[in-house]
Amino acid sequence: MGDLACVNGDLMAPEQATVPIYDRGFLFGDSVYEVCRIYGGRCWLEADHLLRLKRSLQELEFPPYDLDRLVARIYRTIRASFVKEGLVYVQITRGVAPRTHAFPNPPVPPTEVIIVRPYDDAPSAALRATGVPVVSRPDIRWKRCDIKTTNLLGNVLANDSAHREGAYEAVLIDSLGYVTEATHTSVLWVREGRIEGTPEGPEILIGMTRHLTERLAKKVGIPFVETRVTLPALQAADEAFLVGTSTEVMPIATIDGKPIGSGAPGPITKRLQEAYRAELQDWLADATPAPAHAS
Repeated sequence: MGDLACVNGDLMAPEQATVPIYDRGFLFGDSVYEVCRIYGGRCWLEADHLLRLKRSLQELEFPPYDLDRLVARIYRTIRASFVKEGLVYVQITRGVAPRTHAFPNPPVPPTEVIIVRPYDDAPSAALRATGVPVVSRPDIRWKRCDIKTTNLLGNVLANDSAHREGAYEAVLIDSLGYVTEATHTSVLWVREGRIEGTPEGPEILIGMTRHLTERLAKKVGIPFVETRVTLPALQAADEAFLVGTSTEVMPIATIDGKPIGSGAPGPITKRLQEAYRAELQDWLADATPAPAHAS
């Protein structure tokens, strides 16, 4: 079937789905979201994504949310779509209410949107073998980037600018000159045999693939440390790479036209790519079926 949406529990084609004009997600970006990869009809890193979604809802003071019902609807949508390899997008808004900045009081029912669509990994897989060019851009986003909200205009502007220059991604630089992250991926780099990344905090999103990378690094015996780095120091790193839900582990070949290391995927990046694929294959080999209940 392909692309399929589920709006507040009702399945429909995406082109049939509508949003009320007074929905706060539409008016204010008053909503949170998550994106999961689907492998073999199952959501990869599902528990991690659900924990982050729960945290985002709490940080934005949403009323308690029924995540068990959400998971049931996600898998009902996946099964109905017949998608085995794809992406699932989940968005929850604060609901529909007359436009005013203050939260609705009493609270109104939230709007829940699930979209499942196929995903062809072949183009990304080809890029993982060679590495990608990225550019640097100022980080103009708000001060709570640790919450996964739909307030993404700063990300969108930087990413579009990067694409117009023929780059794969934009690495964001804060007002003090330090690297934060990229527009829809985490940035990691290698110096003196260790993997490094920007310390977690309000400046960056809590990355699920970054957390997996930390676990994989420990598993294969590569040190991982949090530290801040300037753009020139990042450009001088031995290796650098992006990690994300659909990106997986993507080597960075150049930043603003300057090669990283040899300009080709480095040995530690390759070890992480191998560890990632091995972890995924082990998970796929697990006979645990996708949830069969529906709501």
